[in-house]
Amino acid sequence: MDCRGLIRCNRAFQRCHPTNSFEREMRMPHTSTPLQGYSFEVPKINVNGPMNLTETVLSAQTSKPEWLREGGFFTDSEILNGTPVKFRLNQIGDADVFALKAQAITSTPPTEPKSLVEGLRKHLEQVLGLRDDLNYFYRKFANESEPLFPTFSKLRGLRLMRGTDLYVALVCSILSQNNSVRLWNRSARLMMHHYGREVKFPDGSTAHLFPRPEVLAKLNPRELRSRTSMGYRARPVVAVSRMIINDALDLEALSRQTYENAHASLLELPGVGPKVADCFLLYGVGRLEAAPVDVWIHRIVSRLYFGSKKVSRLMTARFLRQRFGEWAGYAQLYLFDYARRIDQPKRE
Repeated sequence: MDCRGLIRCNRAFQRCHPTNSFEREMRMPHTSTPLQGYSFEVPKINVNGPMNLTETVLSAQTSKPEWLREGGFFTDSEILNGTPVKFRLNQIGDADVFALKAQAITSTPPTEPKSLVEGLRKHLEQVLGLRDDLNYFYRKFANESEPLFPTFSKLRGLRLMRGTDLYVALVCSILSQNNSVRLWNRSARLMMHHYGREVKFPDGSTAHLFPRPEVLAKLNPRELRSRTSMGYRARPVVAVSRMIINDALDLEALSRQTYENAHASLLELPGVGPKVADCFLLYGVGRLEAAPVDVWIHRIVSRLYFGSKKVSRLMTARFLRQRFGEWAGYAQLYLFDYARRIDQPKRE
């Protein structure tokens, strides 16, 4: 499996419990106390269609490590306008009548608070795909003969997340290769814990930011592997980090290429196959025509569209791009959750 794994709890809004002290340490304190900083609301009018925050965050997308839980909120830390920011977000209401409520604190007082809040608004808009016209997506494929159609009512408001850092998205896509959601996220968090910048916030919490390529490039892959349990993936993580600092890899330039050229360029990188390349292009670059094909997508597309005939994964990805066009990435996201969470229990 490439982009997402098999280990997951029965429902999308439930997660497996931590099994050791480090995993417990990674989770934020369960509190609903408001952060003493900045707060604002993203009303429904600013979101293009329905929204399901929980389904979106827990849908195992690989733009970056999954946001943590803090009571009834999802929380993450980012550098915005040069300032480390811890924010948390929850949704009030249902998928169609709702508001997103955001709270944020900074490690140091920002010079321009209004600019910081606006930066966080834009960050959430990009990361959560709030401008994607989900209603158009639903209407375009609203045909009872279309196998994708039944997923819309069950997964209404599921949105495709994008990264804001191409390097982070590439590393996370590599980590997810043949890995479970829980394990690749654990490896990413261990890597952040050991090699990322530590930031302390006024509420007493501490965050470790994602390590930069110049840090990981200096490592021996054996050390990275032993401290993060990422296995063979340590070698390509170090390799692409070295390529970036040596100007042998320009992710910004790659992101501007056509889908076909970018995909071909990615396949030349160590540790990157067709599925990882599509993960990066979809979740990192936001190329919605990219359709990562793992075991679940391969299985459900073969059954629903080819009568369970054997088709290659490359053919499956090509089929999704041809059938769904610019919505291929969304189609695979919905089919993926349908295959694991809805269709799979009926087959057991």
